[in-house]
Amino acid sequence: LKRSSRDMSIIATVFIPEGIAMAADSRLTGLTVHPDGTRDRRILSDNSQKLFLIKNNTIGISCCGDAAIGGKSVGDFIRSFEIDEIKEEDNIKDVVYKLVKYTQEKHGNGVTYHVCGYYNDEQYVYNINNKEVIRPNLNNDKIASGASWNGETDALVNLMASSKSMKVDWKFMQLKDGMDFAEFMIDLTIKTQRFNTGIATCGGPIDLLVITKDYAKFIKHKILHP
Repeated sequence: LKRSSRDMSIIATVFIPEGIAMAADSRLTGLTVHPDGTRDRRILSDNSQKLFLIKNNTIGISCCGDAAIGGKSVGDFIRSFEIDEIKEEDNIKDVVYKLVKYTQEKHGNGVTYHVCGYYNDEQYVYNINNKEVIRPNLNNDKIASGASWNGETDALVNLMASSKSMKVDWKFMQLKDGMDFAEFMIDLTIKTQRFNTGIATCGGPIDLLVITKDYAKFIKHKILHP
């Protein structure tokens, strides 16, 4: 038998003028490949941590993909990354560069990150997929508002990126609304999978983090705010 674990669930980030809202689900699934080639997927836990605050609680990181990175759980890997690599003088751009390098050295491909924060009062939102780094909140060198999501994206693509997608006025969205929308994106994915055929790879409590120019804190956290 060959067994592996995956955090291929759902992470979402909403970025609007007042701040950034990051959300993630908590489900961890496992895959068993039998000698005859058949595969069984099962739920291992609904308490996987996929959303973190690092660097004196100023930078948010969420992730999906492989549940074990470099032989460690996601939470332990992010902790080791912060201890081993992050310096007091590093800004969010330094953190992104170091995270890509550290992940590739320890693990290779298979993990997607959202990394968010502020530097000199400018909002930074990064999506990292293996070695590819994009900044979705930048459009023609100007800060833009919107949302990004990774993982099990079918429900959100149908809602927000199809020919009949919903229209959202991101520019005038208030911070509390942005927080609610980030949570809604995760909740929609969880509930869509609940009533769909096949195993639901998204589930468990929803963690919610808000980051502004003045503070960053968890609004919902399965351990810190159960």
